[in-house]
Amino acid sequence: MQARNRVKKMEKILNRQLYLTDQLTTLLTEVEDSQDDFNALLAYYQSQTYMEDLSLEEKGHFNDLPRGILSEDGIYNLLFDRRELSEKLYKVANELEL
Repeated sequence: MQARNRVKKMEKILNRQLYLTDQLTTLLTEVEDSQDDFNALLAYYQSQTYMEDLSLEEKGHFNDLPRGILSEDGIYNLLFDRRELSEKLYKVANELEL
């Protein structure tokens, strides 16, 4: 009976790991594919156009739009989160090696 339970347990672990690997692969591909968009966002955030849009936002020109990009913390938090994520991915990548 112990062998049967052990095989069931290991099968469950295998299936979970296969699922997680598939999900991670999909998400990493999405992140890689969106890198050009991220770079465009970063370029905008560092541009004179961004500063001009901030000025217009302060005058109420975008009140009818979602404007998280023009918030103080929106892009900063994204940059910080991506930095932390890259460090975590690096650590996990080293642990994934056999």
